[in-house]
Formats: sequence, C-alpha cells, structure tokens
Amino acid sequence: MIRTATILDIPAITLLKQKMFKEVGMEHLLRDDFVQVVEETYKELYEIEKAIHFVIEHENNIVACAGSFIKEDIPYCFYKDEEYGFIGDVYVEPMFRNQGYAKMLTNEVLDWFTKKDINTIRLLASDNAKKLYKSLGFKETDQMILHR
Repeated sequence: MIRTATILDIPAITLLKQKMFKEVGMEHLLRDDFVQVVEETYKELYEIEKAIHFVIEHENNIVACAGSFIKEDIPYCFYKDEEYGFIGDVYVEPMFRNQGYAKMLTNEVLDWFTKKDINTIRLLASDNAKKLYKSLGFKETDQMILHR
C-alpha cells in the first residue's frame, strides 16, 4: 500500500503540496515559480539522500504523501546532533481522509529517520493534525512566528 516515491513522482507530490497550502489559507505565501523550485529542490535532495517521500496510490494516482527531510540549519547546526529530521508535505486527498493514511505515512517517515540515525524530528502542524502528532509522541514547543 505505501511505497517510496521516486523522482518521477515529484510533480504529483508538488501538486499535493500546493493543495495543502491552499487548504490552510497560505497559498499567498508561495513564490510565483513555486512548482519549478520545489521540483528542482526535491530532485537535488533525493539525489543526495537528504529527502524522501512516501506515498499511497489509488488507481495509479498518488492520493496521500508524507515527506522526510534531513536538515542542519542555524541554530541546530551548532548542537551535538547537528542534523535533525523535518516532516513535511503530509497530505491526504479529502475523499481518502479518516482512513489512517496520514498516521501510516508518518510512521514510515519516522522509521526512515531511525534508519538514518536522526533522533530529533520537527514539523509544523495544522490545528487539525496536532492530535495525530501528539498521539505519536510529539510535543508542542515554544516556537513563534510573525508574518508581515
């Protein structure tokens, strides 16, 4: 049911990512060249094994995905464990929701991080997804954001 995405799946994953931003009312934040930049960036990250997505298909169409990204940005690059995992692109098409797909995909992502010896994992959760992530052991933090 779940499979590892390939570079050929990146356009479909990018489309789901765009739908996710639209659903949460944040599409206005995306660059005009969003699709091109995401596709190029993901291809590069796949090639150096710093990213991977897991997908679920229905009738040969990707209907759900979750992404794993290994990052090492400031300030975390100064920590003993300078790399951390970031979960992104967790999205399930509306007609396939409430079937446990997001949880199954997130568990695949967590297993991948374990294999990569990544012990700290971060994500941005919508209000609707917080219950899921808390059930998997995630804790809310003190991070804040200001959009101008």
